[in-house]
Amino acid sequence: MEMTAWNCLYCTLINDPAIFICQGCGSQKPLTKKPAKLTGSFPKIITDTVRDVSNAISDLVNNRDRSPAHNFVRATHFRTPLPNGPFVDGQSNDPRDTHQLSMCSKITTTLKQEAEKKSDVIYSNIISYCKSSNSPFIDDSFLHNKKSIGSLQFTKNGVKRHEEPDFLNWLRPSQMFTKDGRSSPWSVLNNPRPSDIEQGTLVGDCWLMSAMALIAERPDVLDDIIPKKQYSHYGVYQIKLCVEGKWEVIIVDDFFPCYSKTNSIAMAVGRRNQLWVPLIEKAMAKVLGSYSKLHGASLAQGLSMLTGASCVNYNCPPIPSSVDDVDTFWAQLVSSKESGFLMCCHCGAFENVVAEAEFKAMGLLTNHAYSILDVIYEQGYRLLRIRNPWGQFVWNGKWSDGWPGWPIGMKQKFLNQRKDETGAFWMDLEDFVARFASVTVCKLRMDWSELRVTHKVGGHSDTALQIVITDTCEVSVTAFQKGAFNKKDNLNDLMVCVHRISGDRRIGELIEMSSRISDNHFTIDEFFLAPGEYQIVCHSQSSLLTNKKGVVNMVVHTRYPIFGEYIPMSPRTRMESLHHVIIKEGDIVKNTNDGVVIRTLTRKFRGMIIMADNCLEKKYLHVGVDCSQSMNIQSSRGFLQVVDVVPPLCRQVLLVLSTIDDSAQYRVSNSLKTLVHRSKCLLPEMWYEAAISAPNAQHYPLLNTSSFDPIHSTVSVF
Repeated sequence: MEMTAWNCLYCTLINDPAIFICQGCGSQKPLTKKPAKLTGSFPKIITDTVRDVSNAISDLVNNRDRSPAHNFVRATHFRTPLPNGPFVDGQSNDPRDTHQLSMCSKITTTLKQEAEKKSDVIYSNIISYCKSSNSPFIDDSFLHNKKSIGSLQFTKNGVKRHEEPDFLNWLRPSQMFTKDGRSSPWSVLNNPRPSDIEQGTLVGDCWLMSAMALIAERPDVLDDIIPKKQYSHYGVYQIKLCVEGKWEVIIVDDFFPCYSKTNSIAMAVGRRNQLWVPLIEKAMAKVLGSYSKLHGASLAQGLSMLTGASCVNYNCPPIPSSVDDVDTFWAQLVSSKESGFLMCCHCGAFENVVAEAEFKAMGLLTNHAYSILDVIYEQGYRLLRIRNPWGQFVWNGKWSDGWPGWPIGMKQKFLNQRKDETGAFWMDLEDFVARFASVTVCKLRMDWSELRVTHKVGGHSDTALQIVITDTCEVSVTAFQKGAFNKKDNLNDLMVCVHRISGDRRIGELIEMSSRISDNHFTIDEFFLAPGEYQIVCHSQSSLLTNKKGVVNMVVHTRYPIFGEYIPMSPRTRMESLHHVIIKEGDIVKNTNDGVVIRTLTRKFRGMIIMADNCLEKKYLHVGVDCSQSMNIQSSRGFLQVVDVVPPLCRQVLLVLSTIDDSAQYRVSNSLKTLVHRSKCLLPEMWYEAAISAPNAQHYPLLNTSSFDPIHSTVSVF
């Protein structure tokens, strides 16, 4: 059948029949004919690794209830339909309905089961080959060579050293010497506990050791990470990790780097001859490319890779702290502990040698990760149980094991009964706030649902995630940029926004957003969403400036099951999203009685966005912005000084300023000049050189129409 051109329902532009997004306003092509009757098939629910949901729920679908209306499918049995595709036709909309919950829970668990199923095939083939050849498994994808270890950076006798791993060789457990000798047989798991973990001295992965110390007390989590727990005589093991937001099962052998002179393991050790500690560390190293790349990651990365749960950071109150700030911080710790969440903490980072020496004198290590094992309130004291992953070198101040001020009853209860916890110590809240920088909380909830999808950011392939909430529930959103541990080629300015879908099917009110920070892994903490349809949008200013594309894995955790799908994101949608962000989070710096509103966004944004509204009916707004005195700042217009003419009843984003080097300090200097006039062209009194260079223009520098992105285009205020 011959395709014909189509008219946009919003701007009436006639579009080419092969195009599905309006070239004028970015709206989707409407459906004008009913789709052909489906025969037992079911549209795909976008959960990336879920491939065959249709077979599981096709019996629940009544295709006759589907009728198109401007490219949105509606289900009469649902209060909130899912546009453009998947919906479930059921008798109950209550997410606690067991039939509906079990269906959605199957979708969640499939994310892990599919990874296991693929790995099981490879695992079985490896075991069969090892049996037939009577030889141990050697993982040729993570060879026993220098490359797999990497270049080592460590401290020896107080001196930082950088060495090649020439003093190491690879040995199996039966060939290694351990502190426990042969008193304990080799096993994968043997009633694991936090004191089993000892960090190696060659790699700075205290973030991983602290995370493992916490899951040692969660058998349900540890059992999930290691599907097969029997000691393998052929040295084949599976480790399940959440790599950059996607579940993967990593197959590793049991050859580990050891010191050539002593045959003792050089990396992390599992006491009582347990392999789960070095196996998890090796799987992490394999994912990243080498052991050396384990150095210096974040606590949130470690916990999220082990659990797949969302992680948030709580900064310790600054010193001096107000009573209210400390009380609020304590309440966050207690609430997290009572909820069964996992907690780690980061000791203050000081480059000052004197400060570092003072911390060491008190038994603390600066820029080091610790586990929080307990949070208690006893006899008016607020105490934390903390553990150093080294298994030694502990706090020696108040409430330490040797402190003489212990109340007798408390000493018996909190010290004598926990003697076997090596590397652990007590500290009161006051000392903790003074010496630690932040606490990372892993919000592990086994009864929540998760939706894992992949976003494309940048270029013409931008996508957004549209979700449907059928009952009010808590939601958290976590973003992982692909290659999060290697930041060279990444988009370093991601910002995630959650919007309500408006009545006219456009992007609407901003509900929640992340900060625009230099981090490749971040979480929007819990917020509530009422029943309705929402769109999750990923912004990156650097993708617009450099035409760089990125891939972001998005994880949506919810109390009740939800459904979602990809939708194409037009440039206009991205622009409208930014407008809503500025309106909600920005500050009004100029609001005149004659209808001129200038807003700037600096909160949750590393830089500044400036937007102008001209609410006048007949006059033009001439506005000039001079940011030439800024430091470490780049402009979306290519210049730090611009002038624009905003037509009546229109809005324009004048500038988007973002940092060039996210690791360095920056300064934004902003000078505004406005003039209301009947002329629609640039005026000499605003910027003489601009008016002379482009006498009939409305923007200077001119907007690049060849690679036009409408982020700076003028749109109606109303």
